[in-house]
Amino acid sequence: MRLDDILARRRRRYPRPLPTLPDICLIDIPQPYASPSLPLGRYYPVIIETEAEWAEWDHFLATNRIVPCAPDLFDRRPSALHAGTITFAHYDPAETGWPWILLCCWPADHVARAGDEGDLFARSAYSVEIAATHAERDAMADRVLDRLGRDRTVNLTFIPASPVAGRG
Repeated sequence: MRLDDILARRRRRYPRPLPTLPDICLIDIPQPYASPSLPLGRYYPVIIETEAEWAEWDHFLATNRIVPCAPDLFDRRPSALHAGTITFAHYDPAETGWPWILLCCWPADHVARAGDEGDLFARSAYSVEIAATHAERDAMADRVLDRLGRDRTVNLTFIPASPVAGRG
């Protein structure tokens, strides 16, 4: 069995809004494998930084397996992209029925202060929030800002979504 025939049959590419940010492949996990621990109970985001990683990802999904495995190929691979400031990037769905994504890129000093041991930040640099609507994504961004402390000086870069549609 191949993951792209079972687990990752429904997926979408959310293209990077800037060349210095990653793409996101969002998998709509089928019901037998879905879990309340996943965003909205069914989505699994995969952060992909280069075209070489896309090729590696496609190969990973097409590999024959005896049983399905978690699509966590890049989760613990350190990011090759580095943010100088906290960066919030919006990724909008290219078609209706898919969720809205807020990607937060965290500078290394913030990751170190959080004591990340591989579970808080994907690729030791990112957090991903997934929302059913645009308004819910905005509310998530507000909650992250509140946690950072609106009364403190925080260097933050905001990147709006790219209008370019992605591939499946």
